[in-house]
Amino acid sequence: MKVPLTSSYAMPLPWQLTTVFTLSAIMFLSGSCKKEAQTPDKRSHLSETQTAATINGDVTIAAAVGSGWVAYSPTKKIHLDDENGLQTFNWTSYKSVGDPICADYRYDNGTETFRIVNNKSNRSEIRLQNEYSTGSRQFEGYVTFNAPLDDESLMQIFGSTEGATQLMIRGYAADGGSIRGAGQTLATNVYGKEVHINVIHLQEDKGNRIKIYINGVKKADIADNEAVTNYMKYGNYGTLRTGTATVKWRGVKVYRDGTAPN
Repeated sequence: MKVPLTSSYAMPLPWQLTTVFTLSAIMFLSGSCKKEAQTPDKRSHLSETQTAATINGDVTIAAAVGSGWVAYSPTKKIHLDDENGLQTFNWTSYKSVGDPICADYRYDNGTETFRIVNNKSNRSEIRLQNEYSTGSRQFEGYVTFNAPLDDESLMQIFGSTEGATQLMIRGYAADGGSIRGAGQTLATNVYGKEVHINVIHLQEDKGNRIKIYINGVKKADIADNEAVTNYMKYGNYGTLRTGTATVKWRGVKVYRDGTAPN
C-alpha cells in the first residue's frame, strides 16, 4: 500500500485560500482607514468666507479678507436713467429704459451686466439697501470692463458729510484700462481682465478705516473720519465720455461683523 507523500509546501485546500484572502483584505482596509484618519483636512478649520478661490488659473486668494465675516443678502434695487431722469426698480433679472433702449441691466448665472448704450443715459447700477452707521462691512466681487470705457464708477460707498460719497472706485482708459480709488491708482492694464475687489469699511466704533484689496493685495488704507450713515452701490455710472460703456460684476457678496487684517 502506497502512502501519499507529504510536504511543507503542499497546496492549501480551497477553504484555506478563502480564509487567507479574507484576512488580507481586512488588514489592508484597516490600514487604509487608519492612515486616512491620521490625515486631517487642512481646510476644515476655515469658514465658508475664507475658502480659497482661483482666478484666471493662477491667482489664489480668499473670498472675504480678514476673519469672522458673516455673509448676508440685503435687498437690491436697480437704478437706471434716461431722458426722464433716475428710475428705481425692484430687482429682476432684466430691466431696461428708453425707447430705443439707452441703458439696461441683466443678471445671468451669477454675472451682472451693466450697459449704457448711448448718451441718453449714464447710469446702470445696483443700489444695496444695507444702510449702516456702526460696525464693519465688506463688499466683494469680480469686475470686468473693456475699451472704450473711461471714467465710470464701478463701486461706491454712498454717504458723506461733504457731497454724496465716502468712497468711489472708478474705471479709466489710461494705462491699458485702470482702476482708481481712495485718491490713488489701484490697478493698471486691466481692460478685458477680471479683477477681484474687496472693500472693507470699518465705522468709527470699529477702527475708522476704509481698506481696498485688489486680487487679495491691499492697495489702499485710508481714514473714514465721517460719522454718517452709509450704503453701497455698484455697476456702471458717472461720466459717459464714450459712445457706450459696459461693466460686468460676477459673484458679488457683502459681509458684516468681521475683522480686517492688521
